[in-house]
Amino acid sequence: MSESNLSPTKLLPANENIEKLLWLFGFRIDPGTEEPNLYTLIAYGERELPLVVGGQLVFFTRPELAINALQLCGIDVSELGTPPSEIDAICDVAETLYLLDAEDVDESDTILDCLNALFDLVKATSIPMPTEYKRVLYAFADYLNFEQEFAGFFAEEDIQRSEIVNAILWCVGAISAKSKLLT
Repeated sequence: MSESNLSPTKLLPANENIEKLLWLFGFRIDPGTEEPNLYTLIAYGERELPLVVGGQLVFFTRPELAINALQLCGIDVSELGTPPSEIDAICDVAETLYLLDAEDVDESDTILDCLNALFDLVKATSIPMPTEYKRVLYAFADYLNFEQEFAGFFAEEDIQRSEIVNAILWCVGAISAKSKLLT
């Protein structure tokens, strides 16, 4: 199994409860909804690892499908308990794009949370991010680690908001191209 794939031994140490090792991660893509549109499980530890099977990220449309996602990945959950059903984190792509288009401050750290999730997922796809997209997104994320007001970033770095939006859309496309969806 490649390093980007999760195996039961990498994901679940012996005698650990599955709920302590996984985050239920929601993704809101549709601005017309308030709830996440997609979900995945992220194993956390030294590194955050999304579920991957056959080189594809595993997403599902309802939290109760988490067990199916684990089974698809060959993880026997019969002795480990149930996967998490409460959302631990949300990558709000819709809100991120709105903030970039219409606001200058992100008081809730929505953009930074979204970028960090996208970075982990793109890395798991093994698709190399174009150098220019990587440069602007990582610089923007570094800036957002210390500032919630982000309008100054664009002037200081001579980067257009549209460059950030295009890079985020590229990430969403790369993730989509390397995903399996359970419905």
